[in-house]
Amino acid sequence: MLVGVTGASGHIGNVICRQLLTLGYQVKALYHSDNTALSDLNVTLFKGSVLNMKDVLAFTEGCHAVINCAGLISINGDPDGMVYKTNAQGPEYILKACKQNGVRKIIHLSSTHAVHELPLDTPYNEERPYKLKASFAYDYSKAQGEKIMLEAFRNGQISGCIVRPSSIIGLYDYKPSEIGKVLIDFYHRKIPMLPQGGYNFIDVRDMATSIINALEKGRSGEVYLLAGKYYTLKEFGTIITRVTNVKTPKLVMPFWLMQGLLPFVKLYGKLTGAAPVFTVEAIAALKYGHPNMDTSKAQKELGHTFRPLEETIADYYKWQRKRGVIK
Repeated sequence: MLVGVTGASGHIGNVICRQLLTLGYQVKALYHSDNTALSDLNVTLFKGSVLNMKDVLAFTEGCHAVINCAGLISINGDPDGMVYKTNAQGPEYILKACKQNGVRKIIHLSSTHAVHELPLDTPYNEERPYKLKASFAYDYSKAQGEKIMLEAFRNGQISGCIVRPSSIIGLYDYKPSEIGKVLIDFYHRKIPMLPQGGYNFIDVRDMATSIINALEKGRSGEVYLLAGKYYTLKEFGTIITRVTNVKTPKLVMPFWLMQGLLPFVKLYGKLTGAAPVFTVEAIAALKYGHPNMDTSKAQKELGHTFRPLEETIADYYKWQRKRGVIK
């Protein structure tokens, strides 16, 4: 069975490729520019863009299934429009190409940010309403991309299902991701104070396993929440200290102080050209991170499980030490 993976050089994409190969699948990997994360894998590499219909048609040709991991994450708006194009228009192109080339099934990676977090006092499941245009750019783009795919699945145009990951963390984070940078900065003691709030974290390996399970077990037209466990950033730091013996900050920066510092953070970013340390989107993610994500549907239908965060973080640091990123 030939499985096409878009966004294959990204964190979740390359781990999916690794697990597919281990299970005996053939893999065709679409990457945009940097294929470092795929360099040690026996996959068919395909350089292209999900925003180029010719590329997408050529890539999906011969694939029995496609796992769409292509996406652009942003905590700082959508200044050049690429967030919306990648996350909303990209799925449309992939859908058209898959239908034209007779692909049997699509697994589309959405995000927990595609739907509303509030209220926080009721369980967060697959039935939450979508974010609207007034929401943050990334959230709205993921909602639109999911809706395009889901409508096609439910109308019987093609078989497929949606998976909604929470915050992915763990091995093979080459670029690294925002959370990967945070882990490295914690290790090098570059974080003087912990932000208030927290989020739900899931090991990238557990996420990949459930996504691959969806190829065979996922019901067409369904949405599956693939989350782990909620941790405050203070708990997150405590786990890092326990795993590495590196001291992490004990002081917590309240939301009101973070909000007050935003203008200065923006000004510093403009003057230096550096990415902002935190943004209004990042603050909202931590403030409204849902403490009770209900993954019972994915557990029952996809066999979804998740390991303790301590194991994930320990493995991540071992991997980065082996690469020479940390000592």
